[in-house]
Amino acid sequence: MKTACRATVVVCLLWIWLVGCGGNSTAPTPPAGNGCTGVVFSGTLQDSLTSQPVAQGVAVLELGTELGTTPLYEFFPAQQVSTDVHGGFSFCAQTVTYPSAIVLEAMDSTGKAYPPYLTTAASGGGNLGAISMGGCAGICGLLGEQQTSPPATITGVIASAPIAVPGTVVPQYAMQALDGSRAEDGSAILWAIALPLFTASPSVTFSTTAGACPGGAPYCTTFTLPVPAQSPLRPTSGGTLQAAVAPTYLVYALPGKSVVCTPSFGFSAFQSDGKSLLTATPGAQLTAQSISLNGCQ
Repeated sequence: MKTACRATVVVCLLWIWLVGCGGNSTAPTPPAGNGCTGVVFSGTLQDSLTSQPVAQGVAVLELGTELGTTPLYEFFPAQQVSTDVHGGFSFCAQTVTYPSAIVLEAMDSTGKAYPPYLTTAASGGGNLGAISMGGCAGICGLLGEQQTSPPATITGVIASAPIAVPGTVVPQYAMQALDGSRAEDGSAILWAIALPLFTASPSVTFSTTAGACPGGAPYCTTFTLPVPAQSPLRPTSGGTLQAAVAPTYLVYALPGKSVVCTPSFGFSAFQSDGKSLLTATPGAQLTAQSISLNGCQ
């Protein structure tokens, strides 16, 4: 089972590698204001072992964009809200397009991260009810089970040429479509879900500056992304499902709207050795292969 899950992750990453250059993704949009008149999403985060509220959490609405004509969708955060002291959240989305997803992330009182919880976002909104957060149900009795775990950290460099470039960078997790949808030929549709930072902005902005940069690029900057070290939970008819492997990430960098690069974005799927995947074990410190944004103007 573990081997099959890991193979699926690798295939997902390869899909992104092969078809990414043909897509046209858009940057995250700012959170909706208090005057939003769209649809409401709400719910309550609870620890799956104690049923106590999870106060240090965030709920994020992500909107997907198809990459060209390929069966692959890139997801970016569109709106984010923090949970209250009772673990509750509520936000009003101005628009919900297909496909969309809700990402729930949280930390416990010691700074360890719960596995993210991923579900589809209904176009009409709704109350998700009480959502159990944690890697264990009832008790942590199986080998390798962890309720929470120290997050991993991915660091790296973004370089640009021939000009300095502002933009956003997010860690993404590739998986089969949450709604089970398939392409016309029956093949699985893949979703690349952004797993944002736990308590900060749903995306990280960057701006390259002049300096000693990899590959002789004239401009560069560094990034640091803490990410969950457990694979996400997803709802099923009988409860929740979680891959029994450490999650593997891709780091995606998108120039700001004022800049056009060729290709239109950059990404890193491997560590600095160019061979090892960005697999996030608890507490791991990973250095991603440098991301290059070229032909920018």
